[in-house]
Amino acid sequence: MDVKELKGQSQESFTRLETSVEGLSTQLTKLEKRVVDAEERITATEETTAAHRKAIGFLLQREAELVERCEDLQNRARRQNLRLYQVPEGSEGRDMVTFIKKLLPTVLTELPLKEGDIRIDRAHRALMPKPKENDPPRSIGIRFADYTVKERILQQAWKQRTVKMGERQIYFDNDYSSELQRKRAQVRYVVKQLKQKSIKAKCLYPARLRMMVGSEEKTFQTVMDAAPVLQDLNIQFRVDERDKVERELKENNQLKALQCSVAM
Repeated sequence: MDVKELKGQSQESFTRLETSVEGLSTQLTKLEKRVVDAEERITATEETTAAHRKAIGFLLQREAELVERCEDLQNRARRQNLRLYQVPEGSEGRDMVTFIKKLLPTVLTELPLKEGDIRIDRAHRALMPKPKENDPPRSIGIRFADYTVKERILQQAWKQRTVKMGERQIYFDNDYSSELQRKRAQVRYVVKQLKQKSIKAKCLYPARLRMMVGSEEKTFQTVMDAAPVLQDLNIQFRVDERDKVERELKENNQLKALQCSVAM
């Protein structure tokens, strides 16, 4: 092989190499562009996600505040209401208001009110299907014209403790919203277990737990607040997912407020 032929082959090899390098360079340029585009999209997505997270947090907190306000308004609107439990179905006949006016002075033996003093705006069974024969009767909601009359009746029922209609025990309580009833049921479930362990406890309005912790009486705003103590006592408690979310939101807001105050 002469020098000229060798030189030609070398030139061809260099040409192929240059072509390959140019191809690789083009591919690298494209890859770099794709990486840059991907980074920009990721950055934009992260910023959007952060904005969405912030907006969702704000909306959830706002929704929780509005729910709390609505609950407060509902329960304020029910201040003149009273709820009766375990009154047999059908015992009211066709006129619930007249039935209640006659029933209260009869079962509350020391009630300082006469039938004529008890003014009732309306009274009715809970709005649900009529129960089967062996199921518990629907509760009765009563709205009094006068809040003080309702309070005197309720306090007398609680003072009397055992209130009977014939041979059947009936129960009096405030007429709470469904959400507050749910929260109070959580507390009463815990109170029942604590009393079984001979631990003094009770449910306070609206849905707080007061109990003895050692030799000290403590009040917890929610069942979740008492969770560490209840777990140590092997007490079971029910907490809805919504309650957990609301608690997390409150804790996050408190943390943010603390961080802002430290930054200032």
